[in-house]
Amino acid sequence: MKKLIGALSALLLALSLPAQDRSTFRTEMEILKQKYGIGFVYDASLGLDASCQPVVDLASLQISLQELFRDSGIDYELRGKTVILHKEGEPDRPWVDTLAAAVKTDWQTRENPGTLQSDMPRIRSIISPLGEGDPLRWVQTLPGVATGADGTSALYVRGGNLGNNLLTLDGVPVYGYSHLLGLTTVIPPEAVESVSLSRGGFEGGQGNFTASHLRIRSKAPGMEGQKTSFSISNFLVSASTEGKAGKQVSYSVSGRISPLALEYRAFRKMLPDVLRGFDGFGAGVGDLYGQVRWQISPNRQLSGFVLGSLDHYRFSQADGTGDSVGWNNIIASVGYQDRQGGVNTEVRAYVNRYASSQVEEKTYRGEWQKLSLRSVMTEFSLAASQTRQGGAFFRYSYGLNLRDALFNPGQVASVSHFSNGLLTTAWIQGNYDIPEKLSLMLSVRGNLFTRFRVGETFFTPDAGFAFKWHPVPQFGLDLTFDRSSQFYHTLEGLPTGWSLDIVVPSGKTVRPETATQAYAGLDLQLDRHTVSVGAFRKWMQGLVYFKYAPTLFSGALAEWEEHVDTGRGNAYGAEFQYEYAGKDLQVHIAYTWSRTNREGFASVLDGAPFHARFDRQHILNASASWRGFQVAFTYQSGHWENSVAQQAQMHFLGETWTAEYFNSSGINDYHMPDVLRLDLGYQFSFDSRRCHHELNIGVCNVTNHFNPFMLYYNAQTEEWEEIALLPILPNISYKISF
Repeated sequence: MKKLIGALSALLLALSLPAQDRSTFRTEMEILKQKYGIGFVYDASLGLDASCQPVVDLASLQISLQELFRDSGIDYELRGKTVILHKEGEPDRPWVDTLAAAVKTDWQTRENPGTLQSDMPRIRSIISPLGEGDPLRWVQTLPGVATGADGTSALYVRGGNLGNNLLTLDGVPVYGYSHLLGLTTVIPPEAVESVSLSRGGFEGGQGNFTASHLRIRSKAPGMEGQKTSFSISNFLVSASTEGKAGKQVSYSVSGRISPLALEYRAFRKMLPDVLRGFDGFGAGVGDLYGQVRWQISPNRQLSGFVLGSLDHYRFSQADGTGDSVGWNNIIASVGYQDRQGGVNTEVRAYVNRYASSQVEEKTYRGEWQKLSLRSVMTEFSLAASQTRQGGAFFRYSYGLNLRDALFNPGQVASVSHFSNGLLTTAWIQGNYDIPEKLSLMLSVRGNLFTRFRVGETFFTPDAGFAFKWHPVPQFGLDLTFDRSSQFYHTLEGLPTGWSLDIVVPSGKTVRPETATQAYAGLDLQLDRHTVSVGAFRKWMQGLVYFKYAPTLFSGALAEWEEHVDTGRGNAYGAEFQYEYAGKDLQVHIAYTWSRTNREGFASVLDGAPFHARFDRQHILNASASWRGFQVAFTYQSGHWENSVAQQAQMHFLGETWTAEYFNSSGINDYHMPDVLRLDLGYQFSFDSRRCHHELNIGVCNVTNHFNPFMLYYNAQTEEWEEIALLPILPNISYKISF
């Protein structure tokens, strides 16, 4: 332990070494164009070939622009995805508006061949039951991504399990990110600057996942001065404010609360057959986010944020039986950033607590049973990284991350299963980028996971590779290769893919999960048209199968290590994406063909292969917008489920009893119907005297297609019932800012 702390201290002491290489404004602008998908409009007399300090791995476009043009004599103005440059004190010239409107920018931009990125204005324009889109809704429109039940937040990326994905806010993992029964995330949209999804070519600083990384970057508060906004949608009411407290300190606060339970009561009277099998529904949903940034000097910054969220739901039936589920997050983080002479140093510490609870009250053939379970995971982390510019096109970075996690899954009364684990990760990465010509990334990462109480230690090496080559400007070749590992495992709950799941550590019965993945693809850009096509192959080891997951509330969670099976998985598929980015018309089409299998689980079909959960062979997402009018279409192949009701053993405080519920051994014996959904919407904004107004209106599931949310076994009738959560649903979102 002393050696690890010493290594981290040595890294922190090596922060002041200067870099010798310099760059030019034009070179840095090309890098920003690639990273953020922006265009520049400027006069040739600005002298952009002059030397400047490189912009190194900054968190947002606004901060990058501010750093690049500070003390340069050049002013900038960001209009949508276009940056207008002119001399300080000199007004825009008459041709600026015309030229700015004609600048072509990509709808979704790539950071590297395995990553797609978008900003919040584009994401919020996606049609959703909340009246506006969020990061999860955006991700579910991308190739290579399958969803769980219709309307949920579940993501199954290139054959991985739900728990193989990572979502972070400014580098901090958010483990219970599902909100409002999966309709959105726990992160308020007013706090978000940009979002990116990495499906391959994983960077060195990314770790402890094997499928994808959804990275959310917060918005720098106070950039627009004092600003307050209120918004209301179908299921959320929110308020936010941001501003400055002096010249160097800025802040932002956002909060949301849901009147879902009240709306359900009114909705139930109008459409009583929507939630079949349920007689009552209650909910408590809310979140609160706060951020403070102290600009110590032009090159040094101290920032911190807190995030809290709550989700609690109860489904009840007329006879008094019912299910209750809930989860919550409490996160506090502080970070320091120093940019000096082409060297960018970042240090971050955080504490992260995720808890979930479940209660079941049922009568099984005349016998009343009640189970109450609670699970908690708390993580403490300290991380440091440094990025250096090694020339006009080369940069390298390295870092160290310490994470101490405390796990207590499946608490039943006084019975608990406490354990802890220290995950130490060291990494190094090199990037070589020639704008619009070549992009190359290679990362190497070493992971050491130690459970001191039981004397278990695991070491795994990881690697990431990403290559993009443009032999001609219109044509590109993409290649990625990854070997990744994961030490926190998810025991999935309901068969809908909610983020309600139990997180447990690697150990003697559950070794680290690993995945090896390769991808090859081609890009073609012609004027405003962008086409990409590629194929992937993936091999997974150590995948977790929890035998009692379908029962959800089984007391077996308190003895989870005795009821976990591990096996292998493989996936392959082809991905296609087309985008048209016109002045008034934007079109996006994504199609995925894939197959995903699991095998080698001793307790499942004696190790024989079977379809993975939510293995959807065909996935098509298409959308178009024209002058505010929007249309979106989704088709997903039906997936296989477990359906035959048999007696399954339940464990509770040392006693064993049986119940009729999901079959614990039958696999792929019921095929769910296809998901088919058509959504329509309209978005517009306007300004009044002192306020800015935004309005999104639309209809989700226009055809009222019965897309099943989940299978539910009615213990009274001993029959299966399919439940749909999203019938035809008008949506509205109104936001006022001043």
